[in-house]
Amino acid sequence: MGEPSIGAVEGALRILPASVTEAVETPAFIVSEQAVLEGLDATRRLRQRTDCKLLYTLKPLASAFLLELMRPALDGFSASSLYEARLARAAVLPGGTVHITTPGFRAGEIAELDRLCDYVAFNSLSQLQRFAPSLHGDSKTGLRVNPRLSLVDDERYDPCRTHSKLGTPIGQLRRLLDQHAGQLDGVRGLHFHTNCDAEDFTPLLATVRRIEKRLGDWLPRLDWINLGGGYVLDAATDLAPLAEAVERLKASADLEVFIEPGATLVRRAGYLVTEVIDLFRSSGKTVAVLDTTINHWPEIFEYQFEPDIAGHNDDGEYEYLLAGCSCLAGDLLGEYAFDVPLEIGSRLVLPDFGAYTMVKANMFNGINLPTIYSVTPGGNVVLQRRFTFDDFSSRTGVATDASV
Repeated sequence: MGEPSIGAVEGALRILPASVTEAVETPAFIVSEQAVLEGLDATRRLRQRTDCKLLYTLKPLASAFLLELMRPALDGFSASSLYEARLARAAVLPGGTVHITTPGFRAGEIAELDRLCDYVAFNSLSQLQRFAPSLHGDSKTGLRVNPRLSLVDDERYDPCRTHSKLGTPIGQLRRLLDQHAGQLDGVRGLHFHTNCDAEDFTPLLATVRRIEKRLGDWLPRLDWINLGGGYVLDAATDLAPLAEAVERLKASADLEVFIEPGATLVRRAGYLVTEVIDLFRSSGKTVAVLDTTINHWPEIFEYQFEPDIAGHNDDGEYEYLLAGCSCLAGDLLGEYAFDVPLEIGSRLVLPDFGAYTMVKANMFNGINLPTIYSVTPGGNVVLQRRFTFDDFSSRTGVATDASV
């Protein structure tokens, strides 16, 4: 038998062929184009089942080659900042749209965002009043609403947590409609985002029903609504709740409906390949130091979880504490066991590395970022980006030719 294909399943893990892992310099961030395309196949089913337009939100992974690969299957992109909006505008196909919402609109950026973005959802009534008069286009101006419907147990991820900064509270918006509706005459769209990694669309339908109940008389005056993201989408996802939500919005208000998946389209497409650079004993355990670091996946430290590693076996004979190469004592991936011993030069693969990794990665300690590769459906490894001292020095203000 030949090498397993990219995206092949070994237990619960998707694996990379050895021909790929051995061909790259480490640490390496590898994007499987085939996995991206498979994720987009699920979105085609969504578009066929619902009359809903599909956006990719750049937050989890923003690379030019990735956006170029994805754009034929999309209606546009969703940004959260000026720089993301610039990248999205450069990548979008003719006829596609660029959307933005962010808590951090800045006065000095509004004019450029007006040129770059087709839909702008302001995060608060204050921002709406300050910045909306500067926008051009009848249907561009929107408002982010917070439905105050908490669907996420972990407050760190809950857009509807108490004292949330994300969106205008629905009760406040209702009072304004009742007392001073004219102040909202220029608003043509509504945006909300209430979930995180939900495995079905039932909570989305519940959110739409809540918005209909509180704001139903206002919706027919609008042109569009953005349902946000936070939902896991694959070939087995039940689309019936989403279809009902879209049908309700179109039947009652004839709205143009958008949805913006992000992490679900890229998480399983990304891998980190790292190499063991040292092995030693410490207090009865064998420590394996890797040439990567939690700098490259900051959420490991932020949320204290242990990532999956291909080849790990709970009952494996050879046990290791896997450590990153920075000077942070807590730069640890966790304890793992393998059926064969690790050696200096052994390569390990972390799957599900595609979301919220490279966009958050940093150069703490001056440790370089992983080199970025893509792998084509045919198995060709393509170098996309190699980082150098220039990338580090440009952030410190040191000239690249400076000598000590």
